[in-house]
Amino acid sequence: MDLMNEEQITSWIFLALALASQTKPTDINGISMVADGINHAVPTQEQLQASISWLTNHDLIEKAGNKFKLTEKGKLLSERASNETNILLAVWKNLELEIKNLLP
Repeated sequence: MDLMNEEQITSWIFLALALASQTKPTDINGISMVADGINHAVPTQEQLQASISWLTNHDLIEKAGNKFKLTEKGKLLSERASNETNILLAVWKNLELEIKNLLP
């Protein structure tokens, strides 16, 4: 995906983090690897930092040491996004719409 907007990037990183942290908290490398698998692109440091900061500020993820996991609010968002589909790109699109709704 070329030239993604802020919601697309943030939802991509959120989805990657949600998948990478299903069994235990994940680090930046885990997020990057899963993000690459989703989008066939490695997120930049800037994309990771901006997305993680936004997701943390909106109480969707939390950091413990150098690892990340979903908060209860983040788990609910993830469940809503994948409620009616298990197609990865559809879940990503649903997350993008959810995140867009959280923007001012």
